[in-house]
Amino acid sequence: MSSLIVFHQSTPQVPNKLLTHVEDITSTLAAAGITFAEVPVQKRVSPGEPEEALLASSQAQLEQLQAAHGMASAQVLSVCDERAEGSPLADSLRVEQRCAARQVVYALAGRCQLMLNLGEYIYGVVLEKQGLVVVPANTPFWLDGGENPRFALARLFETEQVPAFEVVEGDFAGRFFRFDQF
Repeated sequence: MSSLIVFHQSTPQVPNKLLTHVEDITSTLAAAGITFAEVPVQKRVSPGEPEEALLASSQAQLEQLQAAHGMASAQVLSVCDERAEGSPLADSLRVEQRCAARQVVYALAGRCQLMLNLGEYIYGVVLEKQGLVVVPANTPFWLDGGENPRFALARLFETEQVPAFEVVEGDFAGRFFRFDQF
């Protein structure tokens, strides 16, 4: 089950709001210009599977989602660091960044937290299998899988190629608790 944690920028370690009902999550994010939905995953996948295999096994569903959301390219991210040995991919995702293209973030397996910096408030969407968020272009965000990240995500983009991501200057993400500290 997905959830939403809302923070004020001035209190990054004290949540203002915690929502666990899909309807509440959807309406709160919609008021901020973000689309949230739960879309059942059609084929079972596991975090840690090679990204090429995940992309191939999820291709039909990802093509449906691309058509439904006007997206043109797809990327799959797969992380499984159950022994806390360190994952360069998970570490790179935990840095605040932005992308010039609108994107869909869709949880295929596992769970992680998508943090969206929407100005005065920061929205932390806990994405579990089937959670889907449409992120507007140029929205600062980061993904946090916690100390032992274990998730598989699809990211769909409105551009023909997976766009470049620009790292946002400073360590804003570092001011917030890690995903598994809540």
